[in-house]
Amino acid sequence: MQDLVAAFESQFADKQFSAASATLQQLLSDSPDDPQLQILQGRLYDAMGKPNEAEEIFRRLLKAQLPAKLITQARQGLLAIEMAEVQARQGRMDEIAKLAGGSSFAYLALLPVAPEQKDWAIAKIARVFRTDPYTARFKIPNRYPKIIRIGTLAEMQAYGEEFQTYGIAAIWLSIEAISQIPIYQVEYFNEFQVKGNYQVKAIANVDEITFTPQDVITKVEGILPTFGDVVVVNAKHKLARKEQILDRVQICDLHLRSYRVNGKVRDRGGIIRFHDNQYRFDLGLQLPVERSLKHIAPTVKERWLELSKWLDRTMPTAKTARDFQNFAEMSIVYPEFLQAIEETHVILERTKPSLWDNCFQLYSSTVFHHVHLATSSIVV
Repeated sequence: MQDLVAAFESQFADKQFSAASATLQQLLSDSPDDPQLQILQGRLYDAMGKPNEAEEIFRRLLKAQLPAKLITQARQGLLAIEMAEVQARQGRMDEIAKLAGGSSFAYLALLPVAPEQKDWAIAKIARVFRTDPYTARFKIPNRYPKIIRIGTLAEMQAYGEEFQTYGIAAIWLSIEAISQIPIYQVEYFNEFQVKGNYQVKAIANVDEITFTPQDVITKVEGILPTFGDVVVVNAKHKLARKEQILDRVQICDLHLRSYRVNGKVRDRGGIIRFHDNQYRFDLGLQLPVERSLKHIAPTVKERWLELSKWLDRTMPTAKTARDFQNFAEMSIVYPEFLQAIEETHVILERTKPSLWDNCFQLYSSTVFHHVHLATSSIVV
């Protein structure tokens, strides 16, 4: 047996993996449960580019009652696998930074994991971030996407790609990518026919954006709260100022795959944005409004409801993203990232600034870039 082990070590050192595998099979045929031979099998798997199989062997041996020497060898085998992953990840970060300018500020988020895969995913996250399972557990989203880290694009993309190889759905997005999305702030819509084909025209300041209903990929809906100070009587029966929500603004984005701006074709996608405090209901498309009180003019809420119904009728193939509230409550805990979004493309008079505008810009941009990965928690 010792002669064969020596032969294996010589072949392994010379990277003659086929010969080493044949020698090891001879050894295992006589002693399949020998832990020393299983360690050799783990080392061979790792060297042949099968780290998962190697890791399974080493972890199984660590749970067994073995001499300290063999336990140490199993731990060394696991450490070698983990360090190789760290080096590969760093190499990927360097590659992204060199080829794509990966220094832009970015986030990394995970999408919900199936309950039966949660323990497995926790173990992978703990290993990737070199943390304990208890800490990793809090990074697992239950129902909605969850930002778990912010940093450079190179870092976030390298981590995200690694999670994807494990089968864990991950998305990442940089501030630079967000800033490059064309966004038009629409004042009103019109509809018309061109050679029998139905088209929509959106007026956005000096721009006219025309598109067909089939060009709309996703409709993104949200509500933006506006905050202000009001005077209240406190518990001591004295007047005091208190911040509270003054209004809730309905906002909507349409994500287009292709469109025309002032007659020029744009085929790399774009977003048209409008909300009920800015949309000109008195211009362009005039929709019949069902009023609760027939003797007074329709309210903004009633007009917005009819506009929403028109969008649904006109663009029935578009998916809808309507989970902005949960996304905003999750992302608002990263103010430094939200503040890095310099332009929110939300025209809304506020008595004081609010990161909710930045949250909507981030949410819509995320859907725009990752709708192909989205689950029902993002798009329905």
